[in-house]
Amino acid sequence: MKPRKAVLFFFALLVLDSPINFTQVKTLDDFETISGWKDFSADAVEIKISQDEGITGKCINFTYDFTKGTGYGGIQKFFSIDMPENFEFTFYLKAESPSNNFEIKFLDSTGQNVWWVNNRSYDFPKDWKKIKIKKRHIQFAWGPTNDQSLKRIDRVEFTIASVFGGKGTIWIDDLKFEELPPETNVYPEPSITASSFLKDHTPDIILDSIASSYWESDGSKDQNVLIDFKTKREFGGLMIGWNNGLQAKSFDILLSEDGNNWEKVYSVSSNKSELSFIRLPEAEARFLKINLLESDSGKNFGIREIGVKVKTNTFP
Repeated sequence: MKPRKAVLFFFALLVLDSPINFTQVKTLDDFETISGWKDFSADAVEIKISQDEGITGKCINFTYDFTKGTGYGGIQKFFSIDMPENFEFTFYLKAESPSNNFEIKFLDSTGQNVWWVNNRSYDFPKDWKKIKIKKRHIQFAWGPTNDQSLKRIDRVEFTIASVFGGKGTIWIDDLKFEELPPETNVYPEPSITASSFLKDHTPDIILDSIASSYWESDGSKDQNVLIDFKTKREFGGLMIGWNNGLQAKSFDILLSEDGNNWEKVYSVSSNKSELSFIRLPEAEARFLKINLLESDSGKNFGIREIGVKVKTNTFP
């Protein structure tokens, strides 16, 4: 497939009404105390719970030791939640741990019916990372119920199950729950601006789906393109179709929910291609900014199209 045709093929910004706003985020536990959390483990697995410094204030941590090389262990607390049609759990996580399985479980009042997110041989983050668990990530694990849909939970578990065994420490902070609007792949028409442009090469051209047109900056360093999706939306990545000879050698991708506070999520330092495919699994934002740092040719920057890949179903 030729690059320009690929630009149009992957272009996936859809135009429809904006989703409505739902309820505010509910903090389930800020871990300023660790009351209510209980440890559990298989035989020959040692678990210890303590409190430590968190993102803000305190957090909970638990250490584990697979003394015989196999087993499981973790922490659990009772939370009673009637589940809406769509929802999201979030928490912050860091760890010093081998790549054992990391399981987040949701149990009903009987404790026999279990739903989970099972991250096999999980690559634990060494620094604090915000984890998002959406409804689509959660699967029925086991239990006697005939209705395997998740309608209510009564407790939450964080479990480590042995793959490599060994010892480790898991830190968790700021556990929250939020009702979300129904899942959708349709969004309002975005708007786009740029730090500069030449006559007849305005930034709105980037979203016109015409391969022969392109935006061009009036400068070869420290330029940017800003997309406002008009609502917070999910996506799995980007495709940037550069104009021939005007591609950025180095650039950063930043996301924001309010247009003021930005998180850098991707960096490229040696691009020479006319097409850049940027993988952003489980990305979610209202605003997306591309900071163009250095031109590959020393000339201005030029972009024909930006395509937004739909979201994925994988756990981050």
